[in-house]
Amino acid sequence: MAFFDNDDRSYLTWLSSKEAQKLLNISGCELMHLRESDKLTFKKQGNAFLYQIEQKPINKNQSE
Repeated sequence: MAFFDNDDRSYLTWLSSKEAQKLLNISGCELMHLRESDKLTFKKQGNAFLYQIEQKPINKNQSE
């Protein structure tokens, strides 16, 4: 479970099952096991599962 300092959650993105499988390089069965063991944040919308990921903001002031 994540705790937030404020209500700005613009860095969170919801992915479809196919997108999550591709990003994590896992099968649908593995995705289901991660979901059932509460290792992924998800919601069900109709018949589809959506998975929440955090996108790190790019800091343009950071030197490379």
